[in-house]
Amino acid sequence: MNFDLEKALAKLKQEFIESSGDRLDEIDAAIDRIFKETGDREADYFQMQRDIHSIKGSAGTHGFNAVTVIAHRVEDYIESTRRLTKTQLQDVQVYVDRIREIMEAGKDPSESELNKILHGLPSSTQQATVSEQEVKNLTVLLVMPKGVQRKLIGTELASCGFEISFSENPVEAISLALSIKPDIIVSSTEFEEMTGIELANVFKAIKITREMNFVLTTSHDDGDPALSELPEGTSIIHKSGDFAEELTECLINMGVFGKV
Repeated sequence: MNFDLEKALAKLKQEFIESSGDRLDEIDAAIDRIFKETGDREADYFQMQRDIHSIKGSAGTHGFNAVTVIAHRVEDYIESTRRLTKTQLQDVQVYVDRIREIMEAGKDPSESELNKILHGLPSSTQQATVSEQEVKNLTVLLVMPKGVQRKLIGTELASCGFEISFSENPVEAISLALSIKPDIIVSSTEFEEMTGIELANVFKAIKITREMNFVLTTSHDDGDPALSELPEGTSIIHKSGDFAEELTECLINMGVFGKV
């Protein structure tokens, strides 16, 4: 009996579409309960995040790369908010609806169609409350492990009008940077795969990322020999009580707030 690989893959893809449909239904229900304040907000919030992450993690394997991109975008949107308001919940629903439309079509949209979808998605910068400073329309890629610091930095930058994208490790950050082409990359120093210093050098070596502003957050003193390995033009912010002030000064020096 011959094994029909194409048929088997088609079956797996269909099973993924059906299981994702169930997860999308659960996400819709969670959004509705949070919006109407009729359930356990915290439980619904984390279940929604888990379902989105699950869809993102498997979509590419089944040929839905566009779903992976959109799911990553909505994760970034959610993480860059302090607490989802009703308006922002409606924005999340837009992301979920676009994912559902692709899944129900059973195939990825063309590149031009995907670009149209991405440009039509809500942006966290639309909810930003910018001060007297005028921030340019820029994207910041935060390369940091999940945690309180990443959340605080992300929400602070989003509140200033930046579009925020997150990456947990340098390997993922390289792929993501080539895709979204951020204007600024802010990275921690210590990772298992490579250091933030090595990551800065990787980005400097790649033509498409060479001109991106790279900011390293570190606990090393300025005189530490390790920092001498950073490529020219790298900005350094120290993990201290003055972190917020240093970050602001760094961004001002980059000219992202226009004239100050």
